[in-house]
Amino acid sequence: MPGHEIIVAGERIPAGTRVVTWLEPRGYNAYAGRGPFSLRRNSLPAAEQQRIARHGWTRASLAQVVDQFVLHYDACGLSRICFDVLQKRQLSVHFLLDIDGTIYQTIDLKERAAHATTSNDRSIGIEIANIGAFPPGAAQPLEQWYRRTPDGRTHLTIPARITNPGVLTPNFRGRPARPGPIAGSVHQQSLQQYDLTPEQYAALTKLTAALCRTFPKLRAEIPRDRSGRVLMRKLPDAELARYRGVLGHFHLQENKVDPGPAFQWERFITDVRAQLR
Repeated sequence: MPGHEIIVAGERIPAGTRVVTWLEPRGYNAYAGRGPFSLRRNSLPAAEQQRIARHGWTRASLAQVVDQFVLHYDACGLSRICFDVLQKRQLSVHFLLDIDGTIYQTIDLKERAAHATTSNDRSIGIEIANIGAFPPGAAQPLEQWYRRTPDGRTHLTIPARITNPGVLTPNFRGRPARPGPIAGSVHQQSLQQYDLTPEQYAALTKLTAALCRTFPKLRAEIPRDRSGRVLMRKLPDAELARYRGVLGHFHLQENKVDPGPAFQWERFITDVRAQLR
């Protein structure tokens, strides 16, 4: 369906959810104002590497390389702001996920985006609009973005200083999937964070399933410890080198905590697997 497709090495692939690409008037174009992206380094046979260098990636060749999907929160709260920050910092990511569940694809998935350090060559990345996670004594930004109403509901409230939120859905009023700040820990650091919106979970689930179908080496898995619980710390380097699946930014770097303690890993991966059945 037009408007529900991602672009992979020039091919349009069904995503099952609303996607605005960089080619559309309301899209975010990470190609603008910069030179060509670096080629993804890979261990494909020499002849295939030479073909890619001359003629570019195909969907089939890219499927031999991509095996990780990295989830970030943007710490900006809105995709429009996140995109501007990334451009100014000369960083890049394949997808942005706004508060209303709209996905923006900023570059073709063939590109090597600068978002995940050692995993850039093998990964796809997404920045999820969420102001982020904070230690209990420094959580004032959460008060600026969320309001509790008398009926006990929590509403996502865009601060008045942001005059152009850029949210695609007119008059969108978002609510976190769970009321109140969620307390948890990443790297044994105590943090508070509000959950994603239901619209974000729904869109992320469908996108992830589409990516798993497109890239067979990208498994519908999440990092776990020996007891089977979601791992809330960095993967050891040797494990990260072998890992194929979905992971958070904090699984790559000890100085990162996104997508944060509020992210519902079990719910998410269960829903992705249901989409794949």
